[in-house]
Amino acid sequence: MGMTKKKYTPRNDNRKDISQMKTYKNLYSQVCDFQNLLKSYYQARRCKSKKGYIIDFEWNLEKNLFDIQKKLKDHNYQFGQYQSFYVSDPKKRLIFAAPFQDRIVHHAICNVIEPIFDRGFIFDSYACRRNKGTHKAVFRLKKFMRSFGDNKFYLLKADIKKYFLNIDRDILFQLIKKKISDQDTLWLIRAVIDSLDGKKGIPIGNLTSQLFANIYLNELDQFVKHHLKVKYYCRYVDDFVLLHQGRSQLKKWRAEIKEFLENKLQLEIHPQKQEIFPAKIGIDFLGYHIFTHHILVRQSTVRRFFCRLKSCQMPFQSIYSYLGHFKFADSFGLMKKVNRIYAERYTNFS
Repeated sequence: MGMTKKKYTPRNDNRKDISQMKTYKNLYSQVCDFQNLLKSYYQARRCKSKKGYIIDFEWNLEKNLFDIQKKLKDHNYQFGQYQSFYVSDPKKRLIFAAPFQDRIVHHAICNVIEPIFDRGFIFDSYACRRNKGTHKAVFRLKKFMRSFGDNKFYLLKADIKKYFLNIDRDILFQLIKKKISDQDTLWLIRAVIDSLDGKKGIPIGNLTSQLFANIYLNELDQFVKHHLKVKYYCRYVDDFVLLHQGRSQLKKWRAEIKEFLENKLQLEIHPQKQEIFPAKIGIDFLGYHIFTHHILVRQSTVRRFFCRLKSCQMPFQSIYSYLGHFKFADSFGLMKKVNRIYAERYTNFS
């Protein structure tokens, strides 16, 4: 007699999951509060204070902030048009830059609602969260690998096809409504979600999009941890990794994750980026190649760095950014080579 497939239902048998049932009201006054808008202004201008549009805004700072506050309170605030451009980091991405005053509103929203959602996220979600980030994700993954004691285990690495552009806005809004019942705040959040043309997707570049992306894939995190009961799992945006001693178990989990994403979130695992491989070859993750006992910088990153360095056209800021990336790996030999090449082409290098 065949086994009946167990249907996924969210857990509600522990304190954390019960707390997720609580909804929050009376948030809009916090969003519109002048001190919150002032704080949001300083957050939005960080590292950009010499830009002309910020200098213009600051010239009448109090008036401009009161104007934003009044429009929010009157429910007639309208988000402006995005400026779009491509960046390569190294993958080519289409970025959407909102007008500066819209970025202030994005910060004002996140300052209020982010703590509400963040306390419900799993520990091993590392993107765009306080005290998390790429390096902590890398070291956590290495710790997972070392916990097996040897290389007799496997890893499943996958990511989601065109994640930001395929987020279903209605599903996203329903997930937000599980925690927020303040209708004024929901009105503003819905306006942010629908501020990009089209029926699906949220813009890469918005601060709110980073939070929304975590809210959306928290559903996957909860499914993996509570339904599949995967012990070794971590996620950074739409890149996620599972570890287990058996390849067959990872294949089973991959099939269940694929079904969950398609049926519940209208997402698809990237067909060319869903590998299961032995731990002994290491894993390429977040710019590093991670092994059980050491971490190396990804070879493509090293090649790109030396190509730019040898051209003598690399800004100091970019050099320091690369060096900051290198220092989190086992890079003694790499840094010696950097010092030698730099000394041949530049002066005053220490």
